[in-house]
Amino acid sequence: MSEEITDRKSLFVRAIPFDATNDELTDFFSQFAPVKHAVIVNDAEQKSRGFGFVSFTSEEDTLAALAESKKSKFKNRLLRVDVAKRRERKDKSKGSIPSKKPDVAPERIAMQKTARVIIRNLPWSVKRNEQLSSIFKKYGDIKEVKIPKKPDGKMCGFAFVTMGKHAAAEKAVKGSQGLKIDGREVAVDFAVNKTHWGTLKEENEANNNEEEEQEEQEQEQEQEQDNEVEKENEEEKDTELDDNDDNENGSDDNIDQDEEDAKLLALEDESSEPRQKRNRQENYSVFVRNLPYDVTQESLKEHFEKLGPVKYALPVVDKETGLPKGTAFVAFLKNAPYEECLLNAPEIKSSSILLPDDVSPFYVFEGRIMQIAPAVDRESAARLAEKSANQRKELLGRVPKEQDKRNLYLLNEGRIGPNSKLASLLTQGDMDIRDRSYNLRSDQLNKNPTLHLSMTRLAIRNIPRAMTDKSLKQLGRKAIVEFATEVKEGKRQPLSKEEIDRSTKQKHLIWEKLGLNAEDEGKRAKRHGVVSQSKIINEVKGSGEYGRSRGYGFLEYRDHKHALMALRWLNAHEVTIPEIVNGLTDEQKKRAENEKLINKKRLVVEFAIENAQVLKRRLEQMSKGRIGGKDIKRKRDNEKDGETEDKEDGDKNGNDEPSKKRKKGNGGKKGNRAKGQNKGASQGENSGENGGEKQGLSQQAKFAIGKKRRMKRQGKK
Repeated sequence: MSEEITDRKSLFVRAIPFDATNDELTDFFSQFAPVKHAVIVNDAEQKSRGFGFVSFTSEEDTLAALAESKKSKFKNRLLRVDVAKRRERKDKSKGSIPSKKPDVAPERIAMQKTARVIIRNLPWSVKRNEQLSSIFKKYGDIKEVKIPKKPDGKMCGFAFVTMGKHAAAEKAVKGSQGLKIDGREVAVDFAVNKTHWGTLKEENEANNNEEEEQEEQEQEQEQEQDNEVEKENEEEKDTELDDNDDNENGSDDNIDQDEEDAKLLALEDESSEPRQKRNRQENYSVFVRNLPYDVTQESLKEHFEKLGPVKYALPVVDKETGLPKGTAFVAFLKNAPYEECLLNAPEIKSSSILLPDDVSPFYVFEGRIMQIAPAVDRESAARLAEKSANQRKELLGRVPKEQDKRNLYLLNEGRIGPNSKLASLLTQGDMDIRDRSYNLRSDQLNKNPTLHLSMTRLAIRNIPRAMTDKSLKQLGRKAIVEFATEVKEGKRQPLSKEEIDRSTKQKHLIWEKLGLNAEDEGKRAKRHGVVSQSKIINEVKGSGEYGRSRGYGFLEYRDHKHALMALRWLNAHEVTIPEIVNGLTDEQKKRAENEKLINKKRLVVEFAIENAQVLKRRLEQMSKGRIGGKDIKRKRDNEKDGETEDKEDGDKNGNDEPSKKRKKGNGGKKGNRAKGQNKGASQGENSGENGGEKQGLSQQAKFAIGKKRRMKRQGKK
């Protein structure tokens, strides 16, 4: 009996060609991550036994190499790669080998293959990039050289060199051992991210000789593993090290069946106790992404059986929401279809919406190109899932990078899964409406990159046809109040800090575009309220309140925060009779009753789709309108001042005769347009001159003054 401990920095490699050497194995894995050392286990006659071990400097490198090596062939053969197991002897007479404490930093993001190296212990005399470029250019192309400095201008004692390729960086690391610069020996190694380096630094300070001890332990461990393997039957070369306590006389197929059963049970029941037999993933299982959300086990299994027999195909479902994730696990019964599935799988860039032309029809499932990768064990999957989650947050605008300018993450806001609690309240017809709406919106956003989801405007479907703009606006206000009440009573979760921060940032962005400040926004909020606009779409455009509703409309809220609150309360809300008739006139109520339009319905609420170009023009018009409004106000003030001056002039003259003659002599022409035209009449001429002497008045202001004068005269008559 032996106690198993996972070695997260080493891989156990099987199916190695018997003519392969340690150097060839090292070169193969070096293309995925920096290799510490690699060894192929030999028998007593120094012949390869077809398996070996590869050690890496970090756990992240191990995971990266594990995923990539399963998709590449080594000497025209696919390797079978798993995370290695350490053994701790309980027999004290033979001496126990302490195992290295596993790394306890699950939050670390897996480090990608890097072509960047760090040069430590750098002499202070190295201040120019050319000094390092001349040394490292012999290993390959150099993209960048960076020599950091302290805030006071002093050197930090280290530098970074980014090579053109990972292979060149590896050559630089290997070729720079014992390198001296200006008489000082430097240390060259692969650069890691700052967080990882800080952790490694603490570990090194705690034990400067930890790395050497680890190497010794691994060498002893490999010797122990070698001794154990030599005791096994040579015909069972592909049996894992941890099969010591199991029956190892079966065939490889039986072993694979046991592995698949263990994996299936682990997927179906996470709450069960961890199995003590093995901690490894399926040898013939793959992980599939970019599947339709309505995929079933039967359809997926039928599709993959085109390559060969399939044991199971399990779509992944979120247990909390009941929504499918668009991913699945597929396990083959044999190695041949498994290898074929991985070798021909297309590599799709997630940032591209274009479909490659050279993709095999097999990898297109219901119009979607599947992304396929080897399945990993649960611990590795958790780490990779965390990395993917962080990347998704960057794409969805939930971290500072905010790469998603189209707000596509709002597409799933308000979506109801078929297995959720809320779905039990809906009829099949309601669910069909939601599915059609979601598919239509997804197609529109995929086909037109100028479309985006609004953060403040809600699109509402399935509205009772008796509702008007006014009743919809009242319902929109009620949603905010009810949401806050339910949060206070503990019936509903409040908005997260992230959502509130996002709302504040979006609001300030709009202020900046419109040239508003907090005071202006406060006035605008008082004028419009929390609901900026309510609109019901009618069958006949421009028919107004007497038009027939098409059953959908829009609600525009003051900010993103209130739009979220309204959506979460209104979505699937059954509109009551009082809510429908609220704000209707007696005539409208009578007409709605006669046409039987007052019916309860459950609303479908989503964030509205908007065109970025149209929205830009709208903001420009609003900004111009705001500036124009200030100009109009200024003109009105000027008009009032001009009118006061005219009254004073009229009182001094004591009569309005010049204006009468001007009107008569010009054939009924109105206002100041006739000024100066009737030069034959001296009184009219003098009147025109007096009008022109008024300083600071525009032609429009003069016209307004003349119009008011005529209105006064008509009033006297």
